[in-house]
Amino acid sequence: MNEFEISQLAQLNFINNAIYLLCVIVMTILAFYLIRRSRELNAPTYGKAVLTIFCTCIIFFGLQVSSFLVQAQKNMSYQFSELKQSGTEISSTAEAIISQFGHSFEMGPAPFNPDLPSIIIWATIGFMFIGGIWFKYPDQK
Repeated sequence: MNEFEISQLAQLNFINNAIYLLCVIVMTILAFYLIRRSRELNAPTYGKAVLTIFCTCIIFFGLQVSSFLVQAQKNMSYQFSELKQSGTEISSTAEAIISQFGHSFEMGPAPFNPDLPSIIIWATIGFMFIGGIWFKYPDQK
């Protein structure tokens, strides 16, 4: 593959990731709406359990989308590094991508795991989900 093909495939991956991220955002908004409705209707325990499972699936999907993004970025860096290692001259943009994402040819293909900020964000959203579903409101006087 040449540099253009690597960039083109990476851009297609980023477009796919954006579509999946939009789905995650819509599902997160839906989950917060359902949490609010379950509180308004004083949902039974089994309803809260089903909502907890739904929210857990959203968190898993969000972490997966984050992992796809990180993997696409690092694999683009890896492929440019591999191209450079083979003796092909690469552009300054490809050099910048290698230095930005820091995944070189020697490291091998990127693993499938999210980055730390994504883990923190989804842990926070997960806490908000669980708190919204199961925690008691303070007494209003």
